[in-house]
Amino acid sequence: MERGYTHRRHTGELTGMTAAPAFIRTAAPLYHDVAVAIERAIREGHWKAGEQIPPEPELERSFGASRGTIRQAIGDLVRQGWLLRQAGRGTFVLGPSFESLERFFRYEALPGAPPLVPTNRVLARSIVTADTEVACTFGIEVGSDVAWVRRLRCNEDEPFLLIDSFFPMPVWQVVQDADFTHHPLYDLFKNIYGQFVIGAEEFLRAGLATSEEAAQLGIATGDPVIRIERDARSFEDRPIEYRRATGRGDRFRYHVRLR
Repeated sequence: MERGYTHRRHTGELTGMTAAPAFIRTAAPLYHDVAVAIERAIREGHWKAGEQIPPEPELERSFGASRGTIRQAIGDLVRQGWLLRQAGRGTFVLGPSFESLERFFRYEALPGAPPLVPTNRVLARSIVTADTEVACTFGIEVGSDVAWVRRLRCNEDEPFLLIDSFFPMPVWQVVQDADFTHHPLYDLFKNIYGQFVIGAEEFLRAGLATSEEAAQLGIATGDPVIRIERDARSFEDRPIEYRRATGRGDRFRYHVRLR
């Protein structure tokens, strides 16, 4: 037990947070209840992705817990992907993984059919010059060097999504030899480059396939496609990827449940 806590339900407000969720004391170890309260605060938007959580002494006072308990709770949330420790700077919110609009490209499986497992093919990767949109995203001059990777997402042998990703040049060391078939792009950023994508903006619009897009997607020039643009960013609002994805219109299905 720590600082007078007993195994009973206890509710209190966390300091340093506006309208913070209640801290509920249960029969679980104290570090677990602290971790649950911090995770709830992140889920409810009290601490947002990229923001620094209060220092350990403040959390000690807020929860009435020892330094070891606070560190154990934070350690759990780091392992779960909610928080990131940065030496000499503090602990920052990663937040839950965001979902891309690319998830709306679906295949309708027939009853009894095996599960569909999309695969990625890397078609090209090189250093190219930035066009207006890429340069604006990265805050560089038009014509500056950027890293580029083109991937094709397929279901078995049928392609359905063509993805062009552009990166600032320091990222080239990560993507030039990366195996995107088995390792998600942002996992490579995290594990190799130490960069965490904590948020992105995406824009969707309809269009018609160019001859190049049609050849890659196995459709006719002028067939309907869905275009998705993404601006993904790391801590301190640093741009890390600009993406253009083009998907077959006949493989796009939007679904949302309204409650």
